[in-house]
Order: sequence, then C-alpha cells, then structure tokens
Amino acid sequence: MDRKDWNRIGLAAAVLLVPGGFLLGATMLARRATKVAPEGPEPPIDGAKNTPASEPSPPTAVD
Repeated sequence: MDRKDWNRIGLAAAVLLVPGGFLLGATMLARRATKVAPEGPEPPIDGAKNTPASEPSPPTAVD
C-alpha cells in the first residue's frame, strides 16, 4: 500500500471515530454530573445561627 492510501485511511478513521468519541464523552459527563448534583438546596445545619442577622456586631471605638 502506498503512503497516500494510509493517509486516506487515517483521515477516514478520524472523521468516523472522533465524533463518536465526543458523543460518548459528553454522555458520560452528563451522567456523572446528574449523579453528583444535589437534589435541592440543603438546609443549614445550625438553623438560625448561620444567618447574618444573628451574628454579633463588631466592636465600635468609644471616644
């Protein structure tokens, strides 16, 4: 076989196989993302202790 034939075979393989690899990779990524993503917002563990309104205000300088 001539070098030109091998170049055509390589090009044909790339054209046929690369898009399938992209689709397979995208499918695997989408399935992994749905497994890792949480169902919804998680409630705070400490309840009201984590809200900014319940935090103490910083000390102020008294002149």
